[in-house]
Amino acid sequence: MLGLVLLAAAGARAEAWFMVCVALVPLVDTLIVLRHDGAKATAFGIHFATAIVVLISAGLLFAV
Repeated sequence: MLGLVLLAAAGARAEAWFMVCVALVPLVDTLIVLRHDGAKATAFGIHFATAIVVLISAGLLFAV
């Protein structure tokens, strides 16, 4: 919800920076799963993939 408000109020560039910051959460989740001997498929297939998708979205917003 905060992302939509930020997009409406401040524009695409601010939203893109917000998404770059938000992408840190799934990246850290990836490290947590790997550090605690979790499944690599879970770490990379869910958490890392989510971070990549968010970063791609941020890149597209920077291009606008």
